[in-house]
Amino acid sequence: MQHIILCGGSGTRLWPLSNRQTPKQLLPLFEGNSLLQLAYLRNSIACDSVLAIVNEQHAATVEEQLLKSSATNLRLLAEPVGRNTAAAIALAAFVSEPETILLITPADHLIGTPDIYAHTIETAQSLAAGNSLVTIGLQPLYPETGFGYIQYSGHDVIRFVEKPDANNASIMVESGDFLWNSGIFCCKASILLQELKQYAPEIYETAALAADEWKRTGRLSLEAMENIPSTSIDYAVAEKSQRVKVVPSTMEWSDVGSYEALTEALVHHYQYQNHQAVFIGDGSGNNMVIGKEKLVALVGVEDMVVVNTPEALLIMKKGKGQEIKQLHQWVKENRPELL
Repeated sequence: MQHIILCGGSGTRLWPLSNRQTPKQLLPLFEGNSLLQLAYLRNSIACDSVLAIVNEQHAATVEEQLLKSSATNLRLLAEPVGRNTAAAIALAAFVSEPETILLITPADHLIGTPDIYAHTIETAQSLAAGNSLVTIGLQPLYPETGFGYIQYSGHDVIRFVEKPDANNASIMVESGDFLWNSGIFCCKASILLQELKQYAPEIYETAALAADEWKRTGRLSLEAMENIPSTSIDYAVAEKSQRVKVVPSTMEWSDVGSYEALTEALVHHYQYQNHQAVFIGDGSGNNMVIGKEKLVALVGVEDMVVVNTPEALLIMKKGKGQEIKQLHQWVKENRPELL
């Protein structure tokens, strides 16, 4: 099985810690490892090779981190411009042997419970060997509106649901018939290409040309990438294909999509300590300081996240993490040099 790591995320909801130069998947926050390295390490037992789909700007850093984690049989496919997951996964399939089973994972997710994860991937690999296009679904813990959902029965997918509103999310979670869509896929390269050709022929044809260029020259041109339509693999194939199966899983999972999720992971799983932070007063509880450039002192405040970087200082009340998207948009329009 070959591990396909999708490394193109920008992590805008973790600005200013995550930025264009160092997106969240490359930050070495987890006992010296990045999310990218953790993704490689947990899948290295099941996979004998790895192909990283990367932003051209981050190729050297991705390669350095993976080699530091003792990656073998490593290839990088550097995109001059991102064209969403369907393009990246199509390219990966075109440059792989047809009967190779691909385990396709984002680089920026955090997964615990290794035994449950290993069993989940083993089941997905078995279904993929039978020519199914397999996705991993997660038992929902609460009615999250920021995730996609999968309605299922056993391993059968009934339908995919885009990010719902709060009322529909509550109804789906209470029904017990829905899973969170993890964004992890497992399938043979040939099966994925067959489904792309049938349901997304323009992506299939333009990605084939780009992959041929990469095989000839070792690089992807901007023109070849921009010719590939930009859409998600869910919309292009998974929501339409009759081959899709799902593996329900109870593994611990986070997309680390907010500062609340990041602080939860750092405090409870990685014993993060910032020796440049000082908390004074009885009211100074449940605070998190990230960054070590200078001393940060919190006096008499609770439930705060402070992110201390050379470019910017963020002070945020816990529970307001989703508003970072608005902040990022403001910075993009008014102070783009800080991104």
